[in-house]
Amino acid sequence: MPTSFTRPQINRDERMLWIHAGPHKAASSYVTERLRQNREHLAAQGVLMDGDNNRLANAIAEKNYGPVEEALATLPSCLNRVLLSSSSLDDRILSRTVLGKLQALVERQGFKLGVSYFVRDQQSWLNSVYAHRVRRFRETPDFEDYCDYIMHDSESWNIAYPSKFRVLSRFPAIATLFLPLSRQVAITDPFLALVEALDLDTPAGEQGWLAGRSSKQNIQPGARGIWMSALCRRLMVETGFDPEVLKRKGKVIRDLAIERGWDREKFDGFDQPLHDRVSAFYASSNEAFAQEHWGVSWTSLFPLRPAAQRVYAGPQTEAERQEMRSLMVRVLRELRFPWRLRRRFFALYDAAI
Repeated sequence: MPTSFTRPQINRDERMLWIHAGPHKAASSYVTERLRQNREHLAAQGVLMDGDNNRLANAIAEKNYGPVEEALATLPSCLNRVLLSSSSLDDRILSRTVLGKLQALVERQGFKLGVSYFVRDQQSWLNSVYAHRVRRFRETPDFEDYCDYIMHDSESWNIAYPSKFRVLSRFPAIATLFLPLSRQVAITDPFLALVEALDLDTPAGEQGWLAGRSSKQNIQPGARGIWMSALCRRLMVETGFDPEVLKRKGKVIRDLAIERGWDREKFDGFDQPLHDRVSAFYASSNEAFAQEHWGVSWTSLFPLRPAAQRVYAGPQTEAERQEMRSLMVRVLRELRFPWRLRRRFFALYDAAI
């Protein structure tokens, strides 16, 4: 039985600038792409979607509000809403200065400001962001240390939701919509949940809302791919090479993982003690947030589940060692890692394996 939750009533006829601000790793790319594919259906219901180049969202990110005000001032009479969707605006709009300027801007033009976010449980977010960072060859500690960094370092992402979104309470005129990225709700597809919450009707006809274009860009490369990415980056650094200068560094191992089916065995860094520690750390703030914005308990939307750790520890047999070494040779070739450093790299690789 799906869990019902409260949310603000959105009036389809109200003149609004609506910003869907993500956040990062919360189905944002999927939602934005599918909104773009349905640009004509949105326009038929009075909604102007930001351009494929994210012109208006990028202007806000750069604190250049002129293009946004111009878009509102020149909006055709057949349209009553401007919709922006970009995860790059996640934390950028969560400041008193930015929200104050946006609210003043929309009010000058006779509009109202609305913002929406998807909210997911911290464990799944941490696992997803960690895998994304490792896949992209970004400097990242091991998984447990990364979780501790996010929880305790003031310079890290803020995923304690009452704290993260506290600034919005200073602007009661702004419509705020938080949607749980949960399997416990009636509409689990995030795009469909968003358009339904924005009071948009499913287009007539068998097809309804058009599907987004499929993309491999954000596919997790699985436990083996995460292992290979982390080891590859570490050994490059040990050879004295900066992996940040590589081209396509996030693509090569991802494509290899998809080719070999590694993506079907997703990386999950949580053992039970770490899972319990993260749950306990966010429990009270999660409950407060859920009761305030959804009128239900956090665990009714995000039930506690036992940890299901899946981490690849490296090849265990001689045949597997040969296979993974040959694949690493292929990876370095496709990454165009310098020839002069490859002998040193594989000396380090063989020692590590």
